[in-house]
Amino acid sequence: MDDRSSLFAMALGLNRPWFVSEIKLDTAKGRLDLDIDFEKGTKFPCPKCGKMCALHDTTFKEWRHLDFFQYQAYLHARVPRASCPEHGVLQVDVPWAHQGSGFTPLI
Repeated sequence: MDDRSSLFAMALGLNRPWFVSEIKLDTAKGRLDLDIDFEKGTKFPCPKCGKMCALHDTTFKEWRHLDFFQYQAYLHARVPRASCPEHGVLQVDVPWAHQGSGFTPLI
């Protein structure tokens, strides 16, 4: 992770296994896009019982975040679904948004 990625990860409050994988700034469109990913091999807690579970699959999601100076900011991530032996396959909670929201809590 480079210094820019580390800075945005700190600003977003990301901790392992999450990290900023790519930063795209389009000055003509006034848009900043941050791609967030997770470390390969990560197990995630079941959102119902908290038991650490294997990854089932991922789905791609986008959230609108606070503007970064004059740029509209968007977060993009592969969101994992955990395979819990008790509760089945469930989407895990991400630290930057509430379940089912298209916006981060700060917007």
